[in-house]
This record gives sequence, C-alpha cells and structure tokens, in this order.
Amino acid sequence: MRMKVDPDRHCERCGLLLERQRFGTRLEDRSAFLRRRFCSLTCANSRTTLTKGGYHWRARRYRKLACEACGRTKALHVHHIDGQPANNDPLNLQTLCTHCHGFWHQTLDRLGLPIAGRMPSLF
Repeated sequence: MRMKVDPDRHCERCGLLLERQRFGTRLEDRSAFLRRRFCSLTCANSRTTLTKGGYHWRARRYRKLACEACGRTKALHVHHIDGQPANNDPLNLQTLCTHCHGFWHQTLDRLGLPIAGRMPSLF
C-alpha cells in the first residue's frame, strides 16, 4: 500500500509551514495533522484583531495622573492625537479629563476638521 503524501499546509496566524509532529517515536496521525490550523499553542491563542475598546484599554497604560489641558485629576481619558485608536505610541497619546476630551472633539466636529490633534494646555 502506498503512503499518501501530506499536502503543504501553513499556519493561519504566522504562515509557517506545518509539519507532522513527533511524539517520542510516533508520528502525528494524518487526520489530526489535516485538522490542525496553527503551528503552536502560541499562534492558536494569539489574537491579531482587537475591537475599538481593546485598543482604548491598551492605551490606558500610558494615562498620566492629571489632565494635560486643565490639570484635573479625576475622570481621565486617553486621547489619540491622530484619531487612530490602533496607534498606541506614547507620543500619539494625550491624557485629558472627560470635560476637555468632549470639548475638544465637539469643537473639531463643529469646525469640520477630520484629525483631532493635540489639545493645547489651558493653564
């Protein structure tokens, strides 16, 4: 009986070529190999797409202790300067209180500006 040739399969996450694994001296069952979608548990458990809330949650790590516009220390938000929630570079983030953050976005909406930019300090 001829051995079937395994098809070339790639990991859905990283694109690495999948090979049948060895468990001691035993080779992974062919049907299990054909069902496998990822090269490792790391790839299987990683998430590449985040929701808008997930990006904002990650940005909160860079939140400062006071609003950079008015100095208030309560009800702080993280403002993305370029308007892209996926860009959590510390240089793209500004800490604003809820009042300043809402005021800044409403003012820019009223003026019809697409990119928010950095809110200037009020003190």
